[in-house]
Amino acid sequence: MDGFAVLETLRANEHWRSISVIVVTAKDLSRKERKLLRGRAEGILQKGAYRRQQLVDMVRKRLEAVE
Repeated sequence: MDGFAVLETLRANEHWRSISVIVVTAKDLSRKERKLLRGRAEGILQKGAYRRQQLVDMVRKRLEAVE
């Protein structure tokens, strides 16, 4: 099961839909793949192309939204 299948499974189950997902990938995503992720993931980060603080900020933002 790849990450796209995981997201599809999460979003298909009404009890899991609210689980926030931040994608961290080493893969160079195509436009089609990015479009598939849009609306299903809270953010997409390319491994090696983001600062640790960006990930921390994304996680913090999602946690604040839940509170």
